[in-house]
Amino acid sequence: MSRSEWGLTVALMVVTILTLSFVPPRNAPAAFAVSPIPATPSSTARATRTATLTPTPTTRPTSTATPTPTVTLSPTPSSTPTPTPFSLDTRPDLARYIYVDQGTQHLYVFEEGALVRDIPCSTGLPDPDSYTPAWTGEVGEYWGTFFAYEVYADEAWYLYKSDGSILVHSLPYTLTNDAKVYQDLDALGVRPASHGCIRISPEDAAWFTSWDPGGVLMTISDPHREKWR
Repeated sequence: MSRSEWGLTVALMVVTILTLSFVPPRNAPAAFAVSPIPATPSSTARATRTATLTPTPTTRPTSTATPTPTVTLSPTPSSTPTPTPFSLDTRPDLARYIYVDQGTQHLYVFEEGALVRDIPCSTGLPDPDSYTPAWTGEVGEYWGTFFAYEVYADEAWYLYKSDGSILVHSLPYTLTNDAKVYQDLDALGVRPASHGCIRISPEDAAWFTSWDPGGVLMTISDPHREKWR
């Protein structure tokens, strides 16, 4: 064998030995099996896991301010209202009461202090024999229709005696063709015009009679003669 052939044989033997040394035995135990290295999770997977494990923060509830309690003011107690705005004593202690104000020429009718009717009237002229004197007393009997000073008057109620009889009655009238012609209608609630009686309109006189004033306390104020003279 030549030198070159010998060298080739030696080289083949070396290669064969090296090859055999790296081939595992056919029945090698499992302990020598190589386990695959798990792949490193991708950044996408990590992000997904993180998103899954991290709880989603909830919105912090907005604090609600404690409501300021509303202060309810108690109404200021007021005095008991008077039934009427009159400065005079309307006699709320009485079931019914009548007041004649000769300063304003009005007759006021009250029930338990409350005004139920304001009646314009005309009292006696300021002359010495005609004025209506101040008075307090009960309304007397019903006279109805009477005739005096050449005129008639209806719905008359007797009050008291002065130079003559003082009454409350309708306006005086004359008869013309059986029609009543009333006198001094423009004086009611304006000025005195009678001979001492208290005159009121026919309509108010009829109402006054239906109200039945007999026995009711009546006050007639000062005649204010200086004012009307």
